[in-house]
Parts: sequence; C-alpha cells; structure tokens
Amino acid sequence: MLNKNVTGRLGNQLFQYAALRAFQEKYARDEPINLDFKDTFHHLDDGFTFELLNFNIQKCHMKPMKKTLVQRLILKYILVRKVIFMICCKINKSKNYDQRYYEFEKRNQKRLNRFGIYSINNGYIDLNNSKYKNKIFIGTYESSKYFLDIKDILMKEFTPKYDVIGKNIKFLEKIENEESVCVSIRRGDFVENPVFKKRFYVCRPDYFEEAIKIIKKKVKNPKFFIFSDDIEWCKKNLKFLPKDAEFEPLNNPVYEKLRLMYSCKHFIISNSTFSWWAQFLSRNEKKIVIAPKVWRNNTYHHECYGGNIDIYEKGWILMDNINTKEKNEK
Repeated sequence: MLNKNVTGRLGNQLFQYAALRAFQEKYARDEPINLDFKDTFHHLDDGFTFELLNFNIQKCHMKPMKKTLVQRLILKYILVRKVIFMICCKINKSKNYDQRYYEFEKRNQKRLNRFGIYSINNGYIDLNNSKYKNKIFIGTYESSKYFLDIKDILMKEFTPKYDVIGKNIKFLEKIENEESVCVSIRRGDFVENPVFKKRFYVCRPDYFEEAIKIIKKKVKNPKFFIFSDDIEWCKKNLKFLPKDAEFEPLNNPVYEKLRLMYSCKHFIISNSTFSWWAQFLSRNEKKIVIAPKVWRNNTYHHECYGGNIDIYEKGWILMDNINTKEKNEK
C-alpha cells in the first residue's frame, strides 16, 4: 500500500498524488494508493476540500493510513528533528531553514526508504524502492522531477470529470482562440494572515505590471485573462491592466477554474502551487511562463539549493521580485 496524508488545497493535492502515481508506475504497479484526508478534515472551514475527487484520477483507497511500530517511532523522530531545526533557526535568526532541513532530509533519505518512509519537505530527492510492503509518504513533493516521466498519464487524470459549465463556454472559446495569457494573482490568506503575509506575499502589483510588459514584447497581440481569489480587488486596484483584459467569471468551482487557466497559451504565475499546475497542464508546447524569482520570503528562492529550487521549470523567465515596493494595497 502506498499511503499519503493529503495536505493543502488542490495545488498541493495534485503534487502529492502525482508523486505517488509516478512511484506506483515505476516500482509498485500492484500496490494501491491510499489517500488519507485526515489532515484536510481539520481545515474544511478554511476552504480545504477533497478537490482531487473532481478529476479523473485512478481509483484510490480513502482510509486512515496504518503504520508499523518502527514507522511510528521513526516519524516521531522526524517530527522532533524538525522542531529542533525550527527552534535553532529562530534562536540564531537563520534565514536558511528550508535549505538546511532539505539537506538533512537528503542525507537521511536512503535510511528512511529501508523502512518504507519517504519524507520530503522541499525540493527533489531521489526515491528508492523499499521492500517494506506498507509505504508512508510525508511532505509536499513540489517538483516535476518526481512525475515528469508520466506527464501524459497525468494530463488525462488531471482533467475534470465534468463538462465545461455553460456560463464559461464563450470565455473558454476566447481563451482557445486568442494568444491568451493567464495572469494568476494569489491573495486570500497570503495577505489576510499576518504570518502568511510575511512568508508568502512576494508578488505585489508591480511584479504583475512588469511581467505584462515582458509578455507584450514577446507575444504578438496578447490577450490577458485575469484569475484570482479576489477578482474585485484586482478590478479596483490593478489600473495598469490592459483595457481589453478579461476577468474570470465569478463563483467557479476550483476544478473549472484550473481548466480555464491551463487552457491559456502563456502564463504569469504567482508563488502558488495552483498556478504552477495551470502552466504544467498547458497544452501549448511553446508557452512562455513568467514566475517570481523569490518563491518564499527569506528562505526559499533562486539562490538556494545550488542556484535553483526544484519547483522552477526549465525555460521559465524568473523575474526579480525581492525589492518590489508594496503599493495599491488599500
């Protein structure tokens, strides 16, 4: 059994399922996938739902994962080490927590694999097959390196189960018939939660303004389609948007929103796993993708991990957003 405690919203869920699906194809075709949504249950009031179930994914078990005594002890050890890392970094005012913890996980991964445990906090780490029948996957797996070999499979499985909603048919036709550019603006808890804002709010308005200028130089007659969890704020505050820019229809389910986004030909993304998947699932082989050079403030950016981080894809245009000034925040 391949067990995963599913965490986060749709973007995170897609990464986690994709990594397990690739592992299954490579090493364990006879072993079923079990998705434990226990952690997601605790966040239902915050908009966390079982979004994966709206896609054509493989049939999976959905029950609490079982762990052997040895696995339980090892997972407690990992948790203790993670807490120690956090405390030490806070005491020393270190800005390299993510990088240091990644190096710790990389050093210990082979040992953990022997006991059927795959613990990945950030970045890509080689996963080896384990003789342990009960395998436990912990972490985010935010890199296409885990599943690029099965991209064709994922393109099919990550297609929504349902037809396009009627109100979106004409909007989708425009996307498909224009040199469409998906502009993904993440706000929500990135600006409402003080802790999240300090850590994640890196794509301020001037980032998008400069990215649009770059697209205009590279794409003939681009048409910008704006997607956000706060469309009304975008309409009110982003005065630099082209006059013919179009905003996504309101109140779409998340699976429909993703379909509209990945149907675009080019992408200006936020530091968001959801917008990451929009560009990955794009059908345009010549897509242009602009992304923020800093993925998370202070700890997870282009200068880390030997000059790159694994969530970035080859060919992306990375735009320096470290020193952007906050404006239009009213």
